[in-house]
Parts: sequence; C-alpha cells; structure tokens
Amino acid sequence: MLLHGIFPPITTPFYPDGNVYFRKLESNVERYSRTPCAGIVVLGSTGEAILLSDQERHDVLKSAREAAAPNKVLVAGTGIESAIETLRLTEYAAELGYDIAMVRTPHYYKKQMQEANILAFYRTVADRSPLPVIIYNFPQATGYDIPAELVIELAEHPNLIGIKESSGEVEKVRKMVEGTRHIRHSATVTETFEAVTPRMLAASTGSSGGELVQVGAMTRADSMVSSKPSSSAITIATTARPCVSKGHTGRRIS
Repeated sequence: MLLHGIFPPITTPFYPDGNVYFRKLESNVERYSRTPCAGIVVLGSTGEAILLSDQERHDVLKSAREAAAPNKVLVAGTGIESAIETLRLTEYAAELGYDIAMVRTPHYYKKQMQEANILAFYRTVADRSPLPVIIYNFPQATGYDIPAELVIELAEHPNLIGIKESSGEVEKVRKMVEGTRHIRHSATVTETFEAVTPRMLAASTGSSGGELVQVGAMTRADSMVSSKPSSSAITIATTARPCVSKGHTGRRIS
C-alpha cells in the first residue's frame, strides 16, 4: 500500500454524556473524504482510542469505514497491550476493508520493554496480521521510546511498512532513514501515482472511468523510468522512509 501524502488523524466526537456521537463522526469522515488528503487515520491518539471500550472501537471503525470515500487509504489504530488483542482488532479492521494497521508500542510494563520483547511483539503481529503494519511511536504519551536500532531491524519484516514517529527527534528520524534506505516495498498505484485501495477497485468494477497502467520501477523516490502503458495494475518499488508526525491527545468528557 502506497503511503504518500497527508493522513489526518481524526477525532472521535462525543456527546456531553460521554457516548460516541456517531453521526458527527460520519459527517467528519465525509468532509475529509472531499479533501485532497491521501487517507484517514481512525483510532489514533487524536481519536482517543485508549479511552474507548472494545465495542466502541469496533463501532467507530465500522462507522468511519462506511462514511469514507473508496479512494482514501484507511489506517486503523489497532494497537493494544496484548499482541493477541491487537491481532483481533486488526482482523476486524481488515474485515471492514481497512488498508493499514497502525500499532502503537506496548508500554504498561515498563521494565518488560526489553529489545527482545518489543521485537517479539511486532514480529508476532506482523506475521499474523492480514493488513500491512506501521509502528506507532508516541513516547510523550506512552513513556516508552522505541530505539531507532529496533525500528531498523523490524523494517526488514515484509509486512512492516513504516512508522508514525511522533517523538519529534530529528536525529532519530535521520538514523532510521539511513538505516532503512536499502529496503524496498511494492505498491499498486493509479496512473497519477495515487494509492489503489481494494475499495477503489471494487467501486470501479464495470465502470467506464480511468484505468490502471503499467509503469517501470521506481528505484528512488525522486527517480522513475516509465514503460509502455497497459490496462494492468502497476507495481512500483518505493523506498521505505519514516514519516514524522506530532501527536496529541484530547480529553473525553465523562
């Protein structure tokens, strides 16, 4: 899945009594779907996922998915302290039609956040996840900052495709970029190099709109060699690079 462009992390609206305001959530997603943003992040820190019940998380994912335009890449925040519970929520997101799982670092048992345990957690999730996975690092909220060396090692896993790095440490980002520059992932894109989602393909089946074309491989983000167009989906090789984002959290009314 191509990760390129702006992916706003949406809020989870609430009524004054603390219940989720689903109609407002749908309205917000519909509004974002009309913007040039590449995709939408649901159940991130801004979405206050950690304050929701299991049922509310499921309902929010379902509501946002149904309101989103088919051409928007949907990222589901599925990280929970347990790898098993993370996978359960990830599998549900996949069933709904989400494209990527964003998995925050486990953090509650600080003394257990050893390198071997973090590697085991993410490899277990990535091995079994039906969706490609991005790591979510937000040390200001979790109190745990995943080391750049671990990110570089995890980046070798074919189902770990990126990181949402919210620490704000530029030197750390530089180190991760340098350490993962050799890694390549493939992605299906449109003739204008926008991401192709399964929902987009389903919506375009039988339509007379645009088509996907075959192009050559991109060996670097800024270097491309084109090939003769065809009607098949295109595959490009892209450089794995971390994306930097400043995260924040709101407060749920209870």
